[in-house]
Amino acid sequence: MATTEQEIERRIVLRTRVADGYDLTQLELKRLQRVFTDWFPGAVFDDLTRDTVRVDVVVKKGRLSGQSVYNASFVNADGSVAKQTDYDEDRITGKVCASYDPRRSGYFGKKEGFDYRNVFYKIRPTTKTR
Repeated sequence: MATTEQEIERRIVLRTRVADGYDLTQLELKRLQRVFTDWFPGAVFDDLTRDTVRVDVVVKKGRLSGQSVYNASFVNADGSVAKQTDYDEDRITGKVCASYDPRRSGYFGKKEGFDYRNVFYKIRPTTKTR
């Protein structure tokens, strides 16, 4: 007998800002928007903890590469940080995630220096045969 489960939807708030002193051109800022719209949500999916409700990201300049480095803090509902991870530009660019739903995800404003985005994932549990 095969059992099928419903698709699970998960929403994460993505809160981002550029580090103080890291000045970007308009072209670089536009590219940064693409990173957070198209690639970053897929890059962090496997690193989300069970309790993550928000990912805070500070974009800074990498010391060795000279490219952007994305310092991500995975935040729980109580405000505690579950873990932190740095993502190099090369690790993010072109990242694809089947669970990420870009049609439902989107930018919803700026507050206190942070840009806010809702990021939606659709998680399809596997079908198990008994």
